[in-house]
Amino acid sequence: MRVLFDAHQLGRHQTGNETYVRGLIEAFKGRDDVSLIAAIEDHATADDSVAGLEHRRVPRNGWLRLAAMSMAVRRDHADLVHAIYFGPVLAGKPVVLTVHDIAYEVHPEFFGRSELWRDRLLIRNSANRARFVVTVSETSRLEIIRRYDLEADRVIAIHNGVSPAFGSTPAPPIDAIGDRPVRVLAVGTLQPRKNLGRLLEAIRRAATVRPIELRVIGPDGFQARAIREAFGELAQVQVIGFVSDEELRDQYRRADMLVYPSLYEGFGLPVIEAMASGLPVITSTGGALPEIAGDAALIVDPLDELAIGDAILRLADDTDLRRALSRSGLARATQFSWETAADQLASVYRAAVDG
Repeated sequence: MRVLFDAHQLGRHQTGNETYVRGLIEAFKGRDDVSLIAAIEDHATADDSVAGLEHRRVPRNGWLRLAAMSMAVRRDHADLVHAIYFGPVLAGKPVVLTVHDIAYEVHPEFFGRSELWRDRLLIRNSANRARFVVTVSETSRLEIIRRYDLEADRVIAIHNGVSPAFGSTPAPPIDAIGDRPVRVLAVGTLQPRKNLGRLLEAIRRAATVRPIELRVIGPDGFQARAIREAFGELAQVQVIGFVSDEELRDQYRRADMLVYPSLYEGFGLPVIEAMASGLPVITSTGGALPEIAGDAALIVDPLDELAIGDAILRLADDTDLRRALSRSGLARATQFSWETAADQLASVYRAAVDG
């Protein structure tokens, strides 16, 4: 089965979206039941993830990219198209559409006006035309069905995987923090939905009890300048920006805890990456995060700055709890793999082609 696979996000430093594309491409390599033809942007670097893989160049412009994919389906004799968020209108073959989440519907205040209206109109239209819609959690699946009035059997939840790189070496030992500063890590795009403002206020409060250092890793997003300016007020905060998986793995291993208090997530890859690295996690009730974290993290109300700060201090003071969360997180992370995701997705492809 030949699948034209939408890989236009490679090289864009879009964190979760790009990780999804790269993880699935790697998982499908070497399979004899599915052959991917990766559609990558004209100016994107053909990195190791597409090495040895059949691929086609498509324009960066969204409309031209979708038109090019429609032509590539016929030229390359693909059996179906796997598109990300936006599906080609004239594909002439079944379309499987991945929609990670519909945060733009749930929290429209966190999106620019043009982006909001584009997503609301075009993603809904693509979802209605697709043979199947794939999303990354049961939470997102139910939200998509409800908001877009889709048949339940057309929307499939397939959890993301986690790169083996994050668990490639034994987790570092967890010792008492003592009098040194608590090393808190936050990972995610700099945008209001990640709730970094409340995290900053929580750390301000907690830092009156014991010293805390915060590192923030992730590319700039909507309203990133204002977020950077707020973080710039504190000397103990370092905003690093986008980093490679190897650098991110090292950051997970140097921290005392990941704090991920997002207001809404369709999955929340940093939670599982941190767990796979042996790092204790504090996360929130936002969207699918409780579904993904299970009982392997401390879960707080993202709107409650006191609760976030108290959770940080509780973990900092309780070495046994950090060790317990590290162990349960490592076990939890083993339940998420890109190979499993590819197996499930291959079944969706077959069902789409068989009609």
